[in-house]
Formats: sequence, structure tokens, C-alpha cells
Amino acid sequence: MRPNDAFCGLLLILFLALSSLSSATETMEKACNLTIDYHFCMKSLQADPRSHSADLRGLGAIAIDLSIAHANATTSKLETLHANASNPYTKNKLEACLILYRNALPPLQLAAEFLASKHFGVAKAMMEAPVFAPGSCEGLLGRVLATDNDSVFNLMLMARRFAEALE
Repeated sequence: MRPNDAFCGLLLILFLALSSLSSATETMEKACNLTIDYHFCMKSLQADPRSHSADLRGLGAIAIDLSIAHANATTSKLETLHANASNPYTKNKLEACLILYRNALPPLQLAAEFLASKHFGVAKAMMEAPVFAPGSCEGLLGRVLATDNDSVFNLMLMARRFAEALE
């Protein structure tokens, strides 16, 4: 192979890689334009390497996965706070939040399955109830877990909007 041929081949591979990356970024941008917080959406999706080659359905699956991961992390924080709480009133509020978050997880897992099987309307419906857990918890605890609640809420809304757009 002549050096020119190798160089041309390398340029072609580079062009195709950049073209693919540009297309994936464009897909993410279009998807995030559907959400209430474009910057949160882009930051969240860009943090997951799967996003760089995902279509809208793939981005929806990633958003659900991120929702589940963040809900699990928030549940763990709530469990720690609950275990360390001495005030019965506070302990009851934390218990209520734990119940809300634990009850949000099964529908999110089902939503992921329905999204994967292209039942977009059912996936969207499965995300209706879980989206209320973060706000309800914040209503009980105030801004104690504000960042966590806000992240879970925004991720769930992202996933729901993506499923809605696929319907």
C-alpha cells in the first residue's frame, strides 16, 4: 500500500468517526430540546458513553437507567438519614420518603422493559406515578435532599418526554 493510500484511508476513517459523533450529538441536542432543562439533559446524557451512539429510544433507555440509579442512590441516603434520626417526627417523614422512592423503582424498571419492546405509550404511562416521588419527598423534608430530588425528577421527566416523542 502506498503512503498516499494509507493517508487517504486514515482520513476516511476520521471523517466517518467525526460524522458519526456529530450525528449522535445532534440526536442528543434534539432530544434535550424536548425537555424542561436542556443543559441538565445534555450534561446527564454526555456523562454516559452509550449516549454518543444512541438514537432517541436509546437515549430514553439511558434516561430511565439514570433515573433508577439516582433513585437508588437517594434511597440509600434516605436509609442512612432514617437510621440516624432520633426525632420521631423526622423519622416518620424519612420513612414516608423511603416508601415513595422504593415504590417508584418497579414502575421505572417496567418502563425500561416497555421502552425496549417499543411499547412507548405504556412506557410513558409507567413513568407517571414515579415522577411524583421527588416532589412529594421534598414537600415532607424541605430542601434536605434538594439536589438529589431535583436530579431524579429531571431524569424521570427526560425519560418520559423521550418516550412521549417516540409514540
